[in-house]
Amino acid sequence: MLQNFVKINNGISYSNDPVVCRVSILLTPMAKNTIMKKHFFLLLLFLPGLFSCKKDNNPPSEKDYPKVVVFNYNGEPVTYNVIKKIYYKDSKGISLSSPVTKLWLDRNLGAGRAAMVKNDTLASGDLFQWGRLADGYQKRNSETTDTASVNINPGHNKFIVNTANSDWLVAWNDSLWNDQHNTNCPCPNGLRVPTVEELGMEMYSWGSLTMDGAYSSTLKWVPGGDRDGAGHIYYSTYWAFIWSSTPESNGEAGSLAIIGGSTAEINGSPRSFGLSVRCIKDF
Repeated sequence: MLQNFVKINNGISYSNDPVVCRVSILLTPMAKNTIMKKHFFLLLLFLPGLFSCKKDNNPPSEKDYPKVVVFNYNGEPVTYNVIKKIYYKDSKGISLSSPVTKLWLDRNLGAGRAAMVKNDTLASGDLFQWGRLADGYQKRNSETTDTASVNINPGHNKFIVNTANSDWLVAWNDSLWNDQHNTNCPCPNGLRVPTVEELGMEMYSWGSLTMDGAYSSTLKWVPGGDRDGAGHIYYSTYWAFIWSSTPESNGEAGSLAIIGGSTAEINGSPRSFGLSVRCIKDF
């Protein structure tokens, strides 16, 4: 059935994707601007010889996007795939008036591969302190130091622990990872750390708010645990914690916590903790 008005260009075109019909008559500019769909069907009824229909072999192409991203990470070239995902619920689980599309990397930063099984340790990736650039400290076996940094670039590759304000910095800096310059962002050029709202949309796209539900997502979330303020790694085989770029007023920052088979939720985490990072961009 002919449904969609396409254009007027020395005639009229109608299409429902596989079929295009054209009017073999010239129209004045005024007619082009005023003709309505109902007029088309009247003409089709009484003057069928003026029309020709054929299959459209060149449908409008879908908006393109990079399927692969190649970038330097920790001094080495790496290649990640890109996943396009459409969301129908917002960060509170409420249906959106229109779908939202995002592009994600297929794995956490530092992961050796995209997940192939639910407890794929090769897909866990590194553990970042919030707002800190990737200078090697995020490796799970990195050394620690208990000296908080005065600068946003500490100048070393040690995980900063036991700080008085639960941050790796002497003073909180809410602009990291989320200002117009994407300061200290560890993601490749053109991508960024997701907002807490984007993590919420992702969470509510799952069939269940559990680790099983997270792995069933096209993004294949897997357990990675976290690294606490003393530098110890916990829950690496059954829980997952993912940073957002959204700071909180109490010196923490928003994160997605996937608590095994129990629940998943958006909450706040101390900025000195090490959590996973998955990069995103708008479509």
